[in-house]
Amino acid sequence: MATTKTTDQTRSIVSAQTVTTTTTFTSLTRGIYVGTAGDLSVTFNDDTTVTLADAANGYHPLQVKAIQGTLTTASDVIALF
Repeated sequence: MATTKTTDQTRSIVSAQTVTTTTTFTSLTRGIYVGTAGDLSVTFNDDTTVTLADAANGYHPLQVKAIQGTLTTASDVIALF
């Protein structure tokens, strides 16, 4: 699982984690980037799991605590913090 960190003017730290398996994060995401469209299964802070059918590639402003890799068919998924 790769992690990168950069600095920008609107946020002090932005980090990204590439998701390949079911991943539970230590903090909520600020968003999710999908590189290749497909189903995206996420778990919200209240433990509700939802599968977004055929999530388009691009940025999704979702605050989630986990991405269910076994239920996700989208690829090149990156969690943004």
